[in-house]
This record gives sequence, structure tokens and C-alpha cells, in this order.
Amino acid sequence: MSLLGGRMIYLPTLLPLMENSEQIYTEINYDKRFTGMNDITRDGDHIHDFFEIYLNLNGDVSFLVEDHVYPIHRGDIIVTAPNEIHRCLYHSDCVHEHFCIWIRPLPFATDPLRAQYAKNKLLALPDEKKERIIEACFAFYKSRSEESPRPFATVKSFFEILEILCTDRYDTIEAQSLPTGFSEIIEYISQHYTEPTCNVSHICNTFYLSKSTICRRFRQIFQTTPSDYIEAKRFSEAKNLLGAGQSVQSACLNSGFSDCSYFIMRFRKKFGITPYQYQKEFL
Repeated sequence: MSLLGGRMIYLPTLLPLMENSEQIYTEINYDKRFTGMNDITRDGDHIHDFFEIYLNLNGDVSFLVEDHVYPIHRGDIIVTAPNEIHRCLYHSDCVHEHFCIWIRPLPFATDPLRAQYAKNKLLALPDEKKERIIEACFAFYKSRSEESPRPFATVKSFFEILEILCTDRYDTIEAQSLPTGFSEIIEYISQHYTEPTCNVSHICNTFYLSKSTICRRFRQIFQTTPSDYIEAKRFSEAKNLLGAGQSVQSACLNSGFSDCSYFIMRFRKKFGITPYQYQKEFL
């Protein structure tokens, strides 16, 4: 009991809803801007340690997840798991409008996402569910952006998004077929990228193609270079190995890098921290 304004007022002591409960770490970003096909500031490959829910609102884009390209329309959703390589592919100069929600893995919150979207990453909701999840994302974004926090509104909109994604079964859309010839190159890289000899010259010799031809195909289809694509595959594997407890040197060699100093330098340039620092934070 406390004396406030001359009156005895009961002031409760607030405790966690559940003692020793795990905390949900999440963030949401809303972005709407004109992006040109040749804009050098466009994002490259994303490889991070949390789930990502991408919701498209507008834009002539598709989405690359690992080795698969998915067509995207308004209201479509892409769900990617930790350390899966993904990026947006632009097909014309356009206004790209979208939400991204990131969630640190937690069994009760993210296991349903992992189970439902392990194979097919693209979700096409019924029209009424599309509008509902768009409204929930705007509500979640607004509640997270306001100066005065509204925890109830934040929790309500966050779990409404998860409820829409995880409680019902929806149609998932398969990835587009890659062009003949290119799909064989991608499959070969997927099988051999952990070998240090897997580089652009080796691929040229294996498939009897010139470097300019292979680079042109990667630019046209994946909007990246073959070297960057191989390196992204190695970074993804290295992060998984570091997260599993392997030493920096072992993760370097087992993911396809042959020089540990070079690996550390490239890792730091890509992620802003060294492999050792990453492992220390992860574990």
C-alpha cells in the first residue's frame, strides 16, 4: 500500500506471465521505395540467424531462396529459415513495397514455421487472409514504431500473424523451373561447393563453357555472379558449422574455404564480425 494524493492506493507488483519463460526477439520493417534494375545499393544475398517472413505489397519482383526462384505477387509470403540464402530479384525498375519480419528461433514460436515451410517457401493465401495479414503487419509495425509502447497491441498483432501462417494449411507454390543447362550447373555447385577446387574456372572446364557465358547466365537468372553465389553457399554452411560448435579452422575447411585468414577477412566483411565472435554470440 502507498500513500498517493492523500489516499491509500494499492500498487501491484507486476511479474512475468510465466516464470523463467523464454523471451521472443523480433523486429519488423516496412519499406516502400523505387528501385532500379541497375541500382548498386540493392541488397545482396541475405544469410542470417533468424527466421524471416517476407510479405509483398507491390513490385515486379521474384524471390530467390537457396537454389529456387519463386514468383511473387501482392499478398504472397516467403518464409526462410536461419542461414538459408535468400534475396529479392528485380525484373524491372519498380516501386518495391514490402514487410519483413525477423524472429529469433524459439521452439514454440518458430517450430511451426520450420515444419510448414521446410520445403516450399512461397505461400499464397486466400484473398481474405491476405488482407487480414497485411492489416496485422501494419498494426504490428505501428505498435513497434510508436514512441509510447503498446505491448498488448504488439503481442496481439504478432501472434495474429503467426496464427494465420501456422494454424491452417494453405496452398504452397512450387519454385519456377530453372533453364535447362543452368539447373545442371546449380546442382553441380550444390554437390561440390565444399570442395576448395569448386570455382568458376573449374565449372567452365566441367561444362565446356566460357567464363563470360556462365557469368551472363548467373546475372540473368540469379542476378549475382557465380563467385558470389559459391561464396554465399560456403558462408551459409560455415555459419551452420560454427553454430554446431566446430572450430573456426574446421568450419573454414569444411565449408570449402582453403585459407583461414582469407575466410576470416571475408566473413568479417560480410557479417561485420569475425567467425570467432559470431560463434561466441551464437553459443
